[in-house]
Amino acid sequence: MNKIGLNKGIIYLMLPFTTGSGLSPESFKTENKLWTKTGEDAARFDFLLEHVKGFFTRNINTRKVDDSACLIMKLNKDTLPLKMFNNKIYLVSNKAFGNQQTDKDNLTFAVSIDPGAFRIILHPFTSIAILLFNVELVRHDRNANIPNLYDLIQLNYLLRLFNRHDEAYFISLNERPEERNKAAGLITGQVNDLTEKTKVGKIEITGWRPGQLVNYLLHDLNSGHDIELVDHHHFSPVCYVQPASEIREEEIVHRALFYLRKVYDFDYSPGSDVLQSEEELFHPYKQIYYASSLEGSIVLNNCSESDPEFIRNFYSNSFPKSLWLTILGFMQRSIFLQLLKEVSDIDPDDHNKVKEYLRRYTNISLKAIFSKVSVFHQHNFYYDLIIRNLQIQELQTELKDELHELNNLQRQFHEDEVERHEEIEKQYDKKLNIILFALSVLGLAQVTYSVLEYPDMSFLQHSMAIGIPLLLGILFWKFLSYHKN
Repeated sequence: MNKIGLNKGIIYLMLPFTTGSGLSPESFKTENKLWTKTGEDAARFDFLLEHVKGFFTRNINTRKVDDSACLIMKLNKDTLPLKMFNNKIYLVSNKAFGNQQTDKDNLTFAVSIDPGAFRIILHPFTSIAILLFNVELVRHDRNANIPNLYDLIQLNYLLRLFNRHDEAYFISLNERPEERNKAAGLITGQVNDLTEKTKVGKIEITGWRPGQLVNYLLHDLNSGHDIELVDHHHFSPVCYVQPASEIREEEIVHRALFYLRKVYDFDYSPGSDVLQSEEELFHPYKQIYYASSLEGSIVLNNCSESDPEFIRNFYSNSFPKSLWLTILGFMQRSIFLQLLKEVSDIDPDDHNKVKEYLRRYTNISLKAIFSKVSVFHQHNFYYDLIIRNLQIQELQTELKDELHELNNLQRQFHEDEVERHEEIEKQYDKKLNIILFALSVLGLAQVTYSVLEYPDMSFLQHSMAIGIPLLLGILFWKFLSYHKN
């Protein structure tokens, strides 16, 4: 693989996080210090069905925020040290990789970070968001060899983890003091306990770490809301690879796809059945491969030099669509993971909270879960691959089952409450009937007393004077009993 040159080797890094239940859509405004709302990505969603497209775009040109659709934010160019990212930088590992024997053999790669690719994709209704940026493998200088596939696999391996002893360093090639000072801003006063504090040292010598970049990018948001990372110390990579010439050996293709989507180095040699697992691979055309797992996703554009230019461009332009479908899948997965976590902490006796989560689940199922996403089959197939490998349907079923059990508890509580109220009502009616019967007896006594004052009345008249009130009392009692039953 170290002989396979690349026209393009780019890795998008996704970091899902939650902003806490206190987030409101109004928290994000164009006046935000570091992030500003953007509609620049709208044209990239034209391949989606309208209701799926709306999931990403409904908040672009409206003042009133739809909390069931996403807000997409980009970096504010007036506050970010853009020149630091516009200059090529080194990425250096502080731990040996693969078969290297000592830590002195640190890996060094020339990479470029696109400041225009930084995004926060936020779903206000669930407070789930994804931080997105990319790292592109580039030449060190004009005279250097082009990067190769082996380099990209190692770079992908190093980029996954941050805030650990074996994470990578980013070191700016720009020697100008003012840019070094901007880089220092990634560390000074920007930690705020979002990630663990590490020994900083001198940035001019040690460079700055990815964890410090995360702190810098999310510092203001974390100040107003308690940010919690969904996957601690772990980026989810999405790779796009375009070799300079067609890779003709199928085994090399599958091995590269495996290493780029799995967290394994070259010491691990999987079997051919693992490499070509149909559960994780999708190959709709001769030139292009899609691969996905829980650990990462990749699109390999294996065009031949003899292919027409429009074919090469077509497959190159297909990657942004795959990227946003991957973002959609990771957003859905993060939503269900967060809801499962919150539901597990619900007090079953808090019936209002149970009702709220049943409503939230219904809203998410209607507006954030899709069976098909596009009129083009390759996009639907890739989305199915993502859904299956991210285990989204299993998470949805698990959440549904837990909410169903909570709903059953709530229904049982309601039935017990109804039964208890019915028993109370029966006791109340019984007491009322006794009182009414007593009053009727008193009335009968009064009638009898009145009758005794008229001794000249006949026996029939005496019977009617006493019997009619008595009969009416019995009928009234029976009526109340029948009505109750």
